[in-house]
Amino acid sequence: MQNEEKLKKFSEEFFGKSMEFLSLKYVETKEEEMVFTCHFKKECSNPMGFVQGGMITAALDDATSAAMISGYEEKKAPMTTDLHVLFHRPLPIGSATMKVKIIKLGRSSATSEGRIYNAEEKLVATLLHTAQPVDR
Repeated sequence: MQNEEKLKKFSEEFFGKSMEFLSLKYVETKEEEMVFTCHFKKECSNPMGFVQGGMITAALDDATSAAMISGYEEKKAPMTTDLHVLFHRPLPIGSATMKVKIIKLGRSSATSEGRIYNAEEKLVATLLHTAQPVDR
């Protein structure tokens, strides 16, 4: 519950250009998870016409970073040390939903998990994000 209270203080003012490109939007915090939406343009496609895996990873990286920044009350930002992604199914071009859960917000490391879902709410990919918190 403590993380949920911190995450309610979310602000989009620190969103970067990649977040703008993906139309990343914060929706709500629900049961200690932050919910985001994003939209993948045709420029994000792979040769098979689905969203390219690196673009999915970028969206999850941005959402998990935003959640960590929020969790640190916008005083610290994550300097990524590891991103581990599992792809479960292809993602069509268009809108998707992401859910982010903070696992740990420590003084020397932070970890969060992000999951992205297709329009049918089926799990597409899971990302584990580990970072070193640094002063903004």
